[in-house]
Amino acid sequence: MSLRCLFRNCAGAICLICLTSPLYAANVWFAHDMPISQMTGADIEILSSAAEEALENAPDGDTRQWENPETGAGGALTPLSTSEKDGLRCRRLEIANEAKGKTARTELDYCREADGSWKVRSAPAAAGTT
Repeated sequence: MSLRCLFRNCAGAICLICLTSPLYAANVWFAHDMPISQMTGADIEILSSAAEEALENAPDGDTRQWENPETGAGGALTPLSTSEKDGLRCRRLEIANEAKGKTARTELDYCREADGSWKVRSAPAAAGTT
């Protein structure tokens, strides 16, 4: 599933756990506490574009901010490492988001597929919420 589709699917189905692949519907209440449950479609689009830009262009350790001034939702995206797996460029991305008082942080591994899209390969660190 592409990064853009992943964010759209999370917004459309709040019962799914945010930003993991494969998506699990195991705990509806978990998603309720995630910032994604408070985000608008515009927030998701801004986050998705910022994540793709960070994965494509940001050096490891360089944090990119995103924000929707209309809703106040925002966050930070930090590529932590870059590697090669199965001949693909892969990056670990730390994602920290906030929307309507809910915050979460997680790390996901993405790989750039042959078609140029970034896809989630694994979730090495558990998400934290407040």
